[in-house]
Amino acid sequence: MHVGVFTLLLLSGERNFGVRLNKLYLTRVPMDLPIFTGNHADLLILVFHKIITCGHHRLQPLFDCILTIIVNISPYLKQMCMVSASKLMHLLEAFSTPWFLFANQTNYHLVFFLLEIFNNIIQYQFDGNSHLIYSIIRKRHVFHQLSNLPEDPSTVSKPSRKRSNSQAPSFTSNNSTDCFNKPPEDWSPNREWVASWRKKLPLQTIMRLLQVLVPQVEKICIDKHLTDESEIISFLQNGTLVGLLPVPHPILMRKYQPNAATSVWFRRYMWGLVYMRNISPRIWSETNIKLFEVQKMQE
Repeated sequence: MHVGVFTLLLLSGERNFGVRLNKLYLTRVPMDLPIFTGNHADLLILVFHKIITCGHHRLQPLFDCILTIIVNISPYLKQMCMVSASKLMHLLEAFSTPWFLFANQTNYHLVFFLLEIFNNIIQYQFDGNSHLIYSIIRKRHVFHQLSNLPEDPSTVSKPSRKRSNSQAPSFTSNNSTDCFNKPPEDWSPNREWVASWRKKLPLQTIMRLLQVLVPQVEKICIDKHLTDESEIISFLQNGTLVGLLPVPHPILMRKYQPNAATSVWFRRYMWGLVYMRNISPRIWSETNIKLFEVQKMQE
């Protein structure tokens, strides 16, 4: 899993990779994913959503890397399907709850990544992504709650398990800013920490979109008695925000930067493979080669 995410992170740093993900997905591989009609980008988003919400807890340090991949490809994504758009909104809804944001020193990074994904698509691929725009309008309360996030962490308590199961993916909150390192554990949230990143939330583009489109959608729903979401999506397909949004931000590609942590991890991984592939016959026996020491626990 780590190697696969690392490979996709490298590929996502190239523009051509993001563009080619728009190719229609026709091959049906047996996977436990929702049924959808879309492109390879939709497939990638659905797989990542599955990993985040249903994966093993040991995969949690990969969440930053997974969302970085989607950030890198987001300026080039055309015609996302409704299923993948809904999954992205589900992640934001889960990650933006105050109890989750305040549970760990780096959890807010995930919200920043997701907001950047939405901003990239709105600014650079608005035409053709009416499904995502509809999802944003439908879940607009999530963005309003983020803009009014409480500053005092002491006023926020973790919801009951019954309630949280319906709102958030099934993981704890020990994400890290590095795919291979863990954040410090001796930490507690305070007002200064919240203020340091709360004011930097990139909500301007999304809030402007909501300010323009929500009244239009509400008006057409009243005037034409629209109740079917397909009719609303059709209306959004013919809409435009040219001249109404803030100046488009530069596209930021986060390419892999070699570092000591990843070098150590891959060195251990490769030597582990060498050892496991050569257990029988035991080519290491009666030699001076020492890959690592095996410690046996006494029962």
